Order: sequence, then C-alpha cells, then structure tokens
Amino acid sequence: MNKGIIFLILAAISWSFPSIMIRILKADFDIFTQNFFRYIGASVFLFAFGLVFTKKKKLNLVSNLKLLFIPSIIMAIHQIFYTAGVFMTSAVISSLLGRLNAIVIPALSCIFYEDERLIVKDKSFILGALLALIGVSGVIIGKDAGTTGEFGIGTVFVMLGTLFWSIYAVCIKRLVKSLDPLSIIFYVSLMSSIFFLPLTLRFGNIRSINSVSLWTKTLLFGSGVIGVGIGNLFYYYAVKYVGTSISSIFFLLLPFSVGILGFVILGETLTLIQILSGLFSILGCWLVTAKPKFLTKIYGG
Repeated sequence: MNKGIIFLILAAISWSFPSIMIRILKADFDIFTQNFFRYIGASVFLFAFGLVFTKKKKLNLVSNLKLLFIPSIIMAIHQIFYTAGVFMTSAVISSLLGRLNAIVIPALSCIFYEDERLIVKDKSFILGALLALIGVSGVIIGKDAGTTGEFGIGTVFVMLGTLFWSIYAVCIKRLVKSLDPLSIIFYVSLMSSIFFLPLTLRFGNIRSINSVSLWTKTLLFGSGVIGVGIGNLFYYYAVKYVGTSISSIFFLLLPFSVGILGFVILGETLTLIQILSGLFSILGCWLVTAKPKFLTKIYGG
C-alpha cells in the first residue's frame, strides 16, 4: 500500500475525535482557552517526539521560522472559526460542512501547482462542485428542530474555518517538499498557541484549567495531541506523498466516523434530509477529486 494512503488512514482516524472532544469540553472551556491549551498540549508532545526522532531537523528549521509565520496565523484563524462553529452547531454537522475543503483545496491548488491543475479541465469538477453545494445547502436547511440564528452563525463559522484550512493546506504543500513535516507542525502549533495567548487573556479564562477534574484536563490536552499533533503530522506526510487533492477526498469519510462517534458519545442525530444532503455533498466532492487520470499522474501509473 502506498505510504501516502497509510498516512491518510492514520490521519482520518486521528481527526475523527477533535469535534467530539470540542463539544464535550464546551461546558468547561471557552473557544480561546480551549484552543490555547489544546495547542500547548500538541506543542509539548511534538517537541518531545521530535527530540527523540528528528532533533537535528528541528533545530535546523529555526532559520526557516519566517516561512511558517503566515501559515501559523492562518492555522490559528482556522481553529478559532472552526471551534466556534462546532460550539454553535454539532460535531456531525460541522464535519459535514468541513468537507467543502474537498472542493476548495483542489480549486486553490490548481491555481498554484501545475501537477494539480488537471482537475478543473474535466466536466466532473463542475458537476461535483454543484452537487456538493446542493448537499451542503441541504445540511444547513435540513435541521427540523427549528433553525435558529445561532445555527446560522455557527454554519458560517465552520465554512470560514474550512476556507482558512484550505488556504493553509495549499501553503503547506510547498513547505513539505523542503522541510520536515514533524518540524513544520511543531513550530506551527507553537506559534499558534502564542497567538492564542493574548486572545485567551483578553476574551477567555485561562484560570479555568485549575477548576476542572484530571479527566477533563486529560481530554483537553489529549484532543490537542491527537487532533492537532498526530492528525496534522500524518496529514503533512500524506500531502508530501500524494498531494493536497487526493488527501482532501480521503477525508470525505470523516462525516461517517464523526457521525458514529457523535451518536454514541453525544447522542447527536441528523434528520433524513441532512443525511441525504450529506450523501450528495460527499458524492459531489468525490466527483471533484477522484479522477483516474489524475490519480495516475500522481502515482505514476
């Protein structure tokens, strides 16, 4: 099996948990405080991991910090919008809406990378984009428990978070060609947590960490280690081997895994309209990215 596919499987498993954990931790931590401690947890884990496996590469990357400054800001903005969206919608809906990156990432990638430009020349891209947009619209309007303004704002936040993640993913593709993926995610996580600190001090409650149980603290830092640290690390290696477009299609599986976890852990459900709309969205995203000749070009046959 191709190394990139293995990394995608591992990343998909890792990314099935963060939305669930964000919802669980919502009762104890606000958006900024939660993000700050999650990224601190990821940074500590990655630093310790890097000392054992890639110490030399990590130290050499210090001179390249300027390359990661803008991506770190983009990552921080993505995380704020996405976490706020999960707070206001649900883990399942946010995961479904987040799959829009399967359209946005290839679209942006084809602008900047010649090897991914083949996608938009095919009619399947246009058809898939339309199906995905119809599907996402159905997810948004299919909530039968009374659509509220809060739900609408949460939807916008998730979509903005998805947009910034897509921009970030396109930036990372260029960096993973020359920099070690482990080093990249360590410095991005560290700088993002630094960006979160003043926001947490101004709008959050950094002392709330002292008033929660050990189990809650474990969930908080664990969500950072798994979702931010391990998940992104595997994703970066996948992008290095198979590119951004193929990586984006694989994560169309996430709504199903998150939906199962959301039902088991949080008791969240989707209406029939939302389920069918979600399938439309996934089908559309599949048509956008799963082109045989594109896969052949990436894998070389």
